[in-house]
Amino acid sequence: MTDVMVSVRMPKSLVSELKALAKEQHFLDLSEEIRSIVRKKWIQYTNPELFELKKLRESIEDEIKRKSVEKVREEVNKELERIRLQLKKEDMLNG
Repeated sequence: MTDVMVSVRMPKSLVSELKALAKEQHFLDLSEEIRSIVRKKWIQYTNPELFELKKLRESIEDEIKRKSVEKVREEVNKELERIRLQLKKEDMLNG
């Protein structure tokens, strides 16, 4: 595969937004982010079924992660409540 350099014109405001997004999503540089966007769009237009399946998989993964975080948060809250009650009980016995 041979690399080809492509020049793209875009408004400064869009470049600023893309740079901020690239930093947020941990891309090495703007060109890496643009390649990623082009790749996603290419898949979307050349194979829409595959694109929809990939989107569904990502959505399911996000939901699983969200539920896992909620469950951990709930467990931490329960443990903190147990500790608070234990400290309160010890304080009443010592006080």
